[in-house]
Amino acid sequence: RVAFHPWSCEQSPSPEVAPVNAAHIHLIVNHLPIVGLPLAGLVAVWGVLRRSRDIVRTGLGLIVILSVITYPVFLSGGRAEDSIEEAAWAVETLIERHEERAETTLIIVLVTGAIAAVALWQLRGDRPLKLVGAGIVLGAVLISSTMLGWTALDGGKIRHDEIRDGSPPIRETVETDDGAGHEEAEH
Repeated sequence: RVAFHPWSCEQSPSPEVAPVNAAHIHLIVNHLPIVGLPLAGLVAVWGVLRRSRDIVRTGLGLIVILSVITYPVFLSGGRAEDSIEEAAWAVETLIERHEERAETTLIIVLVTGAIAAVALWQLRGDRPLKLVGAGIVLGAVLISSTMLGWTALDGGKIRHDEIRDGSPPIRETVETDDGAGHEEAEH
């Protein structure tokens, strides 16, 4: 047996182990900000409700970190596009829509991270928690989380026709001359 490193893009020596390519990496890392940012926002909300500066700081710190992580996630999308653009199932308009939405989302998320960093800076020392600042950060997190979800939905449409606009194709089994059936799509 040939040794195989799972992060290699080389052909797998074994049929049970699929090689990890740029598209796989993008699909893995894009979940960090999509799931993490709303959770970090909830941590910050919990801190505000409990009037705990430490919990609010933790939430704000997580928002800043997850916002920064969004940039390499965005960069991984370009490499993912390169790895799938020649595939028979790839639809260029869907890929472009996802990419354009990702650019807008990246800017919004980075601005959210900057707002959270300012709020975190304002909480240094014994300075009081300002509810207006917390509200601005949480509003930005809500907008960013919505945009991340919308971008992810567009990304999912690239490979999953069942979530594209309109109804999915209806599949029916058609009998062939040799008695075997095969599926055909109806539109």
